[in-house]
Amino acid sequence: MRKLFFMLLMAAATTLCATAVTVNNTAGNLSQLVSDTQITQLTVTGTMDARDFLFITEELSELTVVDLSQATILPYNTGRALYGTVTAYNANEVPRTAFFGKKLTRVTLPMGIQSIGYAAFAGCDRLQSVTLPSTITYVGDYAFSGSGLTSIELPQTIIDMGKGVFSRCEALTSATINSRTVGDFAFLGATALNNVSLGANVEYILEGAFNGCKSLKSIAIDPSCHLWRIDDEAFINSGLENIDIKALGVGTIGEWAFAQTRLSSINLSDGMTELGAGALAHNPLLTSVAMPGLAHSNDNGRAGNGEPGGRRRAAAPAHSLVRINDYTFAGDSLLDAGNLIPDEITHIGNYAFYNVSAEIDTMHLPQSVAYLGDMAMAGMIGMKALKTDATTVPELGNDVWAGVNQPSVPLITPDSESDELYESADQWMYFYQGASFLLGDVNNDGQVNIADVTSLIDYLLGGSADSVNLQAADVNPDGQVNIADVTALIDRLLGGSASKSLHRIRTTLASQCLETSDHLSLGSVSMRAGETRTIDVQLLNDEYDYTAMQCEVVLPQGVKLKGVEGLDRGNGHRFLNIQHEVEENVYTIMGVSMALKTFAGHEGNVMRLTVTADDTFDGQDAEIILTNVVLVTKQHNTYLASDASTRVNNPSGIDQIVGNREIVNVRYINVAGQESETPFDGINIVVTTYTDGSTTTAKVIK
Repeated sequence: MRKLFFMLLMAAATTLCATAVTVNNTAGNLSQLVSDTQITQLTVTGTMDARDFLFITEELSELTVVDLSQATILPYNTGRALYGTVTAYNANEVPRTAFFGKKLTRVTLPMGIQSIGYAAFAGCDRLQSVTLPSTITYVGDYAFSGSGLTSIELPQTIIDMGKGVFSRCEALTSATINSRTVGDFAFLGATALNNVSLGANVEYILEGAFNGCKSLKSIAIDPSCHLWRIDDEAFINSGLENIDIKALGVGTIGEWAFAQTRLSSINLSDGMTELGAGALAHNPLLTSVAMPGLAHSNDNGRAGNGEPGGRRRAAAPAHSLVRINDYTFAGDSLLDAGNLIPDEITHIGNYAFYNVSAEIDTMHLPQSVAYLGDMAMAGMIGMKALKTDATTVPELGNDVWAGVNQPSVPLITPDSESDELYESADQWMYFYQGASFLLGDVNNDGQVNIADVTSLIDYLLGGSADSVNLQAADVNPDGQVNIADVTALIDRLLGGSASKSLHRIRTTLASQCLETSDHLSLGSVSMRAGETRTIDVQLLNDEYDYTAMQCEVVLPQGVKLKGVEGLDRGNGHRFLNIQHEVEENVYTIMGVSMALKTFAGHEGNVMRLTVTADDTFDGQDAEIILTNVVLVTKQHNTYLASDASTRVNNPSGIDQIVGNREIVNVRYINVAGQESETPFDGINIVVTTYTDGSTTTAKVIK
């Protein structure tokens, strides 16, 4: 038995030794030093060349671990083709397909390696990590395509990358990139990739680099990065929700670069000269785009010539976009395009705004626009008015406004002479002609919002008519401008808010309003199912004095808004509210003063909300939020303030204070009608009495 055990032990030891081999090689001799082709671990020191890699490729099918850290790769060129038709092999390069499809789980590359050849590690679906040395300058086509890598770091020494280097790496979740380029189709179909960081050295994101990266929601970009170019389809069909390129100096965005993403907004770089066809098309959540302005001087001293591998270029002169290309915003149904087209744009391409169907008070065409292509604005059914600054009628392609009910849309032109030109121009003539205003746009800023309410009240109180459009102010319309128009305008604004999502309202306000540090705050509240409570809202305003306000209140499930009233600083204001149609438990609140009074002072309550909870309210993690807070000054300037919120706490004692009411007594009544100051076992009716004499009841079970 001892002899048998000893023989088994020796056999196991022999097997273990056979699976891990270390050799000190001389280039071309690896096949002579490794006799067992079933080894799983190989460490090579000394020198290697393409002949040794070919031996590994063809003979060592069971390799799982390779350590080449102490090896030096020599050139090989005798005119003999080893891999395909390739006859010349460079020093410090892993040859093409050297480890293709191997069972590798770990590989350590030579310290002096400079390049990795075509598909060298492609199909190594068990390879989870690899460290690229700081000497590497090039990674070839499909080098790690289809591998099992879970993370990768690309050093700044990498000047160029081939195509599809990490494509179809479905386990890859993290990539830290400081190479000069992110190569063509580099991460194509890396569906799990969710963490990408671009370092200061990155200048180019090439074609299809992140195409189909469904898990990629955002990208962390080094503030000193100067990304010159984002190529065609770079992020198409990805999960991208956020990317900030405003300050990066991106000059070119290629065709369909950000199409079919989850972006809700994007700020484009000033000085951008090319926004490719379909660059932002078919984004169902996109509501706002900040278009580029003129370029500023390049003070960071960084530049490039526009092509990978070229010399750095001098700073470009100040210029920006002159055209919106075909399909640029096609299918972006929520996009607020009213003031999107910047000055200097001369050409709007075919289908550029096709089916951009969001409600737009006024679609504005700058004076520079000279041409609109085929179907350029077809399907823009939410457009309420079209305003053009061009005194020369722009030329048109076919069916520019197909699907738009043109006779119901006012066309606002620069002057009476222009009116005549547009009235006789093909396609233009079908708009409602002779209009010089947008109904409700009292202050003539191209938007209809709460500032128009204060402007109209100001006029009715004897203010100057110089800045008021009296035709637009006749909102009802009955041929007169009076207090009835104020009511009609308020009703119109409240109804408009109720039909839009909170995000869409926020995006519109962000484009119309300035920002302020003045804000609202909510008092604390505690409530149970079946109870009614009041919540006081404070206004803290150190920057400006305000005469009107508007906001949305978001209530927890099972809580309803019963009423809003002016309080303390808001006693002289009228507060109105309406429940949303598209958002559950959301209400728009508007507060205006018919005497145009400001909220006196700079701190204190302005309104009181009365809310009630039904039997479905459980209070767990409940929160009340005020959002889309707009404050209007007496000069009719609008400011967007930050959100406010408060937790809904569970009441725990008779000293609980809710709003300005204190609980003075709590009684518990059981099903037999007995009363007690403590709960009965089973079902209880809880009766709470407050200092103001009011009571609330609720059903609880102990």
